[in-house]
Amino acid sequence: MAMGGTGVASAKTVHSVQYNPSLLSGGDESDDFGLLLPQVGGYVADEDEFIDSADAFSEADYISPFDDALSAIETPLNTIQTLIGQIEGETDATQLATLTGQLAAQTVLLTTGTGQLTSATTGLNTGLASISDKALRGGIGGGAGIAIPSKKFSVAISANNSTSFSGVLRVADSDLNTLSAYANGTEQYSIVLQSYSKEADDVAGVAQEIEDEVNGANNATTLLALADTLTAETAELQTATTALDDFEYGTGANGAGNDIFVGGALASGADTLTLNSTVEIIAVAISEIALSISREFTIADRQVAIGVTPKLQRIDAYDYVVSVEDDAETDDISDYGIEDTGFNLDIGASTKFGAQEQGTVGVVIKNLMSRDVDTVNGNTVSISPQVRAGVAYQALGWVNLAADLDITENEPVAFEDPTQFVSLGAEADVLGFLQIRAGFRSNLASSGQDVVSAGLGLSPFGIAHIDLGAYTNTSSPEKEAGVVFELGLDW
Repeated sequence: MAMGGTGVASAKTVHSVQYNPSLLSGGDESDDFGLLLPQVGGYVADEDEFIDSADAFSEADYISPFDDALSAIETPLNTIQTLIGQIEGETDATQLATLTGQLAAQTVLLTTGTGQLTSATTGLNTGLASISDKALRGGIGGGAGIAIPSKKFSVAISANNSTSFSGVLRVADSDLNTLSAYANGTEQYSIVLQSYSKEADDVAGVAQEIEDEVNGANNATTLLALADTLTAETAELQTATTALDDFEYGTGANGAGNDIFVGGALASGADTLTLNSTVEIIAVAISEIALSISREFTIADRQVAIGVTPKLQRIDAYDYVVSVEDDAETDDISDYGIEDTGFNLDIGASTKFGAQEQGTVGVVIKNLMSRDVDTVNGNTVSISPQVRAGVAYQALGWVNLAADLDITENEPVAFEDPTQFVSLGAEADVLGFLQIRAGFRSNLASSGQDVVSAGLGLSPFGIAHIDLGAYTNTSSPEKEAGVVFELGLDW
């Protein structure tokens, strides 16, 4: 990790198993034994900047304006329903005028609140969309191994586990449509209500004129004219009343779904939203027990080391989906897991070059046999062959340089991007007991994923090894960062 993830041509002794088993035969004649116990590490990655988006969502505070807008229309809606019931049964002109005046005032409040709700809903939907479908991933791993390197016949036994996980919030389009439908439905209800309020106010005004005329001049001609006006206004009110009584609106993109308004009033249960958004987490653990064998062969007058690693490989895949409306039950997670065990194989080759054999080139094919595992939710976890080549060079006797390249593009396990890494690394071995390392890695299959790495190694007496490596994204540590520690013996 400290050297950018290189190792196909530069790994030594027990590390060879992880990178290229043929390198077991490429060490010095003095190498007798290697022990790695333990190796542990982990990483987190946020290439889609979900954390930044979530922080921006929180700082923008889309929720408070939405809650305030809901509160702003809740009181007028309740008051309006009460006033409509009182107006329809009122016969006193003065009281009717008072009620219609109150209705007009509440209608204005509802119209104003509806505008606030529309604006707040637009902001909330924009904010929710900004955090949807942005994967957050990470992983942990560990390993141990024993190697007995030799030019003639090398063998190593290793065990390792690599667990990676990806999680994503999927904001359902239906939920965004539902939020928009509440604003749209209330806006349309306000339009119908304004018409009803106007006609009710007109009827109340004519009724008040008739009452004033009766109590005043009581002119028959005037009363007849007012009666005709009242009849016309009453007909208009009846039309507006029918439109209000028949008004319905539901959730969904096309007005379908849960009812919001029924019979000109807020529907029962309209204040309870049923959301379809989910959180999905896919975790894949690959555990391997491997036996690596390597030896050198003479091919075209050149010593070529060939190594194979048959391994028992177990895949545990968890595909956990939970609705945002539900409480996550950790004891149910096992119901979302599957397990598949089988054999697989790594094969590698390497050879030395240079007057003093200070250079090495190597190639490895890992997981030669493809394996597909279907999760409980219909996703497929694929273990496909990975072809990687590398070159290493030892300069000045104490500087080690390395470069690796993925020949194949590697498909993602879950929600992350595909990978095809090119890696560069350097190590300075200071006085044989202090190793200073640095590296760089770039993903050719996706942009914005370049990382730099560094690390230190201590090897007192050239036997015990304590190593630490770390890396981070070149543009932002939040995008990706990882660390590995290991302890081992070589002699």
